[in-house]
Amino acid sequence: MTFEDPYDWLRDSSDEVREWQDRQVARAVRTIRESPNFEVVLESLRAMPSSVDSLLGVRVAAGGRWFWLGRNGPAQALLVSDSLDGPGRVLVDAAEMTARRGDERPTTFIYVIPSPDGRLVAFSHSAGGEAFGQYGVVEVETGRLLDVAAPTMQGNMLRVDWLPDGTGFFLSGRTPEGMHALRFVSVTAAERPEAVFSFDNVSPTALGLTPQVSPSGRYVLGVTVPHEYTASVIGDLSTGQWRRFTPPDFGEELHGAWLDDDTYLAIVTDTPRGRVVAIPAATSTDRATWREIIPAGDRVLRALDIVDGRLVISALRDVSLDISVHELDGTFVGTAPLPPASASFGLVLDRVRPRSDSFIFAANTFTSADTVYCLDVRAVDLAVLSEGPSLHGIEVTQHFATSGDGTQVPYFVIAKAGVEMPRPTLVNAYGGFNIPWLPVFLGNTLPFIEAGGIYVRANLRGGSEYGREWYESGRRQDKQNVFDDLRAVAEDLRARGIASSLAFHGASNGGLLAGVAAVQQPDLWQAIVAQVPVLDVLEPLSGVEGADAILAVYAKDYGSPEEDAKTLASYSPYQNVQPGVSYPAVLQVIGEHDIGCPPFQGRKFTAALQHATTSNNPVLLRIWPDVGHGSLNPTIAAETRAEILTFLMTQLGLTPHPTTPRVHHS
Repeated sequence: MTFEDPYDWLRDSSDEVREWQDRQVARAVRTIRESPNFEVVLESLRAMPSSVDSLLGVRVAAGGRWFWLGRNGPAQALLVSDSLDGPGRVLVDAAEMTARRGDERPTTFIYVIPSPDGRLVAFSHSAGGEAFGQYGVVEVETGRLLDVAAPTMQGNMLRVDWLPDGTGFFLSGRTPEGMHALRFVSVTAAERPEAVFSFDNVSPTALGLTPQVSPSGRYVLGVTVPHEYTASVIGDLSTGQWRRFTPPDFGEELHGAWLDDDTYLAIVTDTPRGRVVAIPAATSTDRATWREIIPAGDRVLRALDIVDGRLVISALRDVSLDISVHELDGTFVGTAPLPPASASFGLVLDRVRPRSDSFIFAANTFTSADTVYCLDVRAVDLAVLSEGPSLHGIEVTQHFATSGDGTQVPYFVIAKAGVEMPRPTLVNAYGGFNIPWLPVFLGNTLPFIEAGGIYVRANLRGGSEYGREWYESGRRQDKQNVFDDLRAVAEDLRARGIASSLAFHGASNGGLLAGVAAVQQPDLWQAIVAQVPVLDVLEPLSGVEGADAILAVYAKDYGSPEEDAKTLASYSPYQNVQPGVSYPAVLQVIGEHDIGCPPFQGRKFTAALQHATTSNNPVLLRIWPDVGHGSLNPTIAAETRAEILTFLMTQLGLTPHPTTPRVHHS
């Protein structure tokens, strides 16, 4: 299969390309920020709680101390406290790390993993939005940074795990040939050899491995992350021998927590929604030795933790968080009393977490920002540690659209109470990579809703809202189902008299969805925002340094250009831009240092759309400097969102209000 690429020259990093890009970005910034709506929207968003801080600020307990990421003035900081609700002492300041490097690139922290005794903390950091960062280690008593700099890819659940005595930790790596590895980073112990695994034992489509060390430190498990979690390999540190953990030809997910040095408790997806089994470490490859602890039910099981001698299961029931407590033999004890339609990124997506002496998590609803809870596993009760603002006068309803093959596709509709419909409507969806698209606090969409717009959160196939089958039916050769689901939701919104006009916003894989919506469904959409998008799945990352791991992840959901070219060509946005089509208004938002969704894809798609469209709708390219696959800087996050909403509201004819009277602060 061949494809003529008239804009391949925009792949280069030449002065000519840079000048072309600068002109495009300047036009996008001027077009959006000269609107009188921009400052009104930005001020409204600045009044909202930062979703960045609530996401990172959940405390981890170890050695009688609590650790978390917070703020030291405007800068990120790693904090510690001797009490659960006490003020934090700064251990590491991001601004100081930037100053130490001397390159003025802002430092971003992602993960905080204390040693079991709470004496040391490993933390990941990177500069200027780059995807590749380092793990450092700080001594808690003194705040002294140790001479540790272990390279890692930022985010994507690639955490470390400590030996019980705090002498070092294990970390994911790759060989020059791309094979997965686990590396030991010594703090005070002797070095250990790197463990390298064949693709027969660790899938090449996994981004990496998160280690899980058994309680006494005898065993180390390697669990694939971030989209399919499978405990794939096990090492016996007493002998230095490593082997496969799962049976031959195992193709499901398998992840959980160590009960003791002999037994691993795990969620296994050999049933679509998962069940819990106890696996003897010595005979893990023999399914006959696995013992069922919790049978399959109507909930989608997502994470398993062992806290204070009890088992805590985080699950989904009808796209809402459900947390249950069990005895270690699986006996049901109770369900945590959460508000309806709750969600928690930290529990449902981040499914193998650092060990903690307490079960602390953040959860939200559409109308309440992240509340930080501590679950008492004995009383099965929730203590509120901090409560975010809430919204009033907002109505949330759930509907179902019928996709082309008869599948019922759920979506939430959020609007001001009593608003007359139909109204301009913004749809947001993801549809991929086994990620459920959960209820999200509406703070950064409030200007749109206050202006009388309707916000829709759609649960398309490819995610995991309804288990393994929902995921499998929206990837690779079945990826078109996701796009058909989106069409079904859009048409259902019109048929129900909810939407008078339609816009779509999607990020990352949702950015691919946005690109497909623009080229497959130009008749449905008035405006589209593709944020950090994948726009050329036939040649996504050619020439991008360090992109091999990302390409492997792409293969998980999209397939490979070599083997699946016909399927990819049928929907790849860049290849499907056609001259003479009246395309909707399109805004692309991209990070300059995003290696997974690099700027050259946006440049090429922009040029193709601008040349092809017969409409007068704007096609804008916005590239943010010192940003990768999104930003954890609240200032940049607010400005990015303000630009997106201003663009959409302008295209849909909505005028923002200068105040946000619906917000209540606790």
